[in-house]
Amino acid sequence: MVAVFNKQHGFTLITVLILTSMASLVVLSSLRENIVQERLSGNFQKKLNSRLLAEKGVFEQAKLLQQTLNREGVLAVDDLINKTNLASGTGIIASDATFSATLAKNPDGELEIASLGQRFEGDAQSNLVARFGIQGAKGSSVFTNAMVGCKGVNLSGSGSIDSYDSSQGTYEETKSNDGDVSTIAGDSDVVLSGHSPIRGDVKASGVIYLNGSSPIIGNIHSNTGVYISPGSGLRVDGNVYTRGYYKHRGGRISGVVRANGDATMQWSTYIDNTQGETLDIMYGGTGDFKDTYNNQQDGVHYSNSKFNINPNVEPVTVADPTAPDYDPSNPDTNCDPLILPEKMTDIMAGITGYDSISVGPTQLFKFNTEQGFHSNGGSQIIVPTLADVFLFDKKIQNQSHGSHSKEYVFALDGLKMTSDGKMEVSGGDVILLIDGDFSMGGDTTLTIKKDSSLTVLITGKVNIGAGAKVITEQEGLTTSGHPSLSFYSSFNGVNGVQFSGAANLYAAIYAPLTTVKLSGSGELFGSVRGAVITSTGGSGAHYDAGLLKVQNGGKPSTPARIVFLGWSYKTPPQSEPSPAQ
Repeated sequence: MVAVFNKQHGFTLITVLILTSMASLVVLSSLRENIVQERLSGNFQKKLNSRLLAEKGVFEQAKLLQQTLNREGVLAVDDLINKTNLASGTGIIASDATFSATLAKNPDGELEIASLGQRFEGDAQSNLVARFGIQGAKGSSVFTNAMVGCKGVNLSGSGSIDSYDSSQGTYEETKSNDGDVSTIAGDSDVVLSGHSPIRGDVKASGVIYLNGSSPIIGNIHSNTGVYISPGSGLRVDGNVYTRGYYKHRGGRISGVVRANGDATMQWSTYIDNTQGETLDIMYGGTGDFKDTYNNQQDGVHYSNSKFNINPNVEPVTVADPTAPDYDPSNPDTNCDPLILPEKMTDIMAGITGYDSISVGPTQLFKFNTEQGFHSNGGSQIIVPTLADVFLFDKKIQNQSHGSHSKEYVFALDGLKMTSDGKMEVSGGDVILLIDGDFSMGGDTTLTIKKDSSLTVLITGKVNIGAGAKVITEQEGLTTSGHPSLSFYSSFNGVNGVQFSGAANLYAAIYAPLTTVKLSGSGELFGSVRGAVITSTGGSGAHYDAGLLKVQNGGKPSTPARIVFLGWSYKTPPQSEPSPAQ
């Protein structure tokens, strides 16, 4: 036999070695990729942990801010920062997990919380900046809106209605669209027939009549119905809510319409629905839409059954003493939450005598908390009596020399200023109790010095005439927390408060039982609450949101709180490299 050698046995071994090497390379490559992925996942996890720690720093500091508000009430941003910085927003969860937060005010006047979260001794860091605003306690102040006409509001002037915040800056620096107008008593209408915009929401327990040519920059909300007169252009820059009917005869609505009753739209009427809601309009009654082309959405006319759906429209809160949850101290449900006539009777019970003051030609009468006197053109000197004024229960009177458990009150049976007479208030919080009328006519001037205030408690009429001037050197609240000028009227009759001045006036007006009439060309800064409010001429109203901080007896329906506005992440600062060894 001839032996035959198989030379391929050696080649098989080489093949196996090659395949084994290739498999090893694949495995090593896969291991290396897994290691990279694991490291990336670890870095991501560490970064995520540091970000969560930074967020925890924000939440902890925000909690401290809210605790300060709960303890102190509404504060200016600077005061809130100062009082909160006494606490700490720093924490340690573990030796390698820490967070720290600091407070500051940004250029826009907002609260900023800057928080740093760190893991693994700073190997992973995240910086986070959160922005917050302060929302006043709703109901803690009776001055919650630009205008509250308990039984009705009639605006036919040419001055605008808007808002600002004196605690944050001037009107020009802080003006905004919170100039709300409302009614409280059942079936009380708001009639708007002026030629200037209202920059705020309008709420009425009765009908809202839009007869004017300028728009409402905000939502309108009625329990009874909404009527929009013929006209063109933008009529409501917001949404329309009504539990009754909706009649639209001209112009545009930028938002949507929700009506529980009948809906009527004439030619050249539009619902723009700029927010892209599912339905432009919803109505629970019958529909009558004249404009075939404009009164439709995506080719479907508003008369189609898809729009004829009864929406859920919340009612406007009204005064209802028979309601089981009725609270007479809530300014949203009671026109007179202070129960002023009763409180005035209590104050006057201890008064034994009253003075009369008349300030005439070339005369100057000065008030401080301890005396009133003619410094020019007379010799009369009056001194106050001590009385318990409920308005000062939570914010004590700023007095010239120390303080007492009661307040210094000047009791008058009338105050009349004529010709070019002048009156000056200084030295703290001056309180006038007038069992009669207060009038300013001619070219008279009332000056309230900085860090002082004038509170007028009155049973009669207030009349500030066309030539009169009221100068408040510091608008808004004093350091003691009282408005620089405020009127509290228990007068029950017609035109209990009249302002026909040509000069601007800062005042917080509380006259829930009488008509407040604004007929001058001057602007009113502050807030107005009256039984009925009528405004004609060029007088505008600019609501001071700083008055939400007044603590004068109203019961808070919601507490003061900080409101989250937004946040942004920042790259942690890079440390300087150490010098080479």
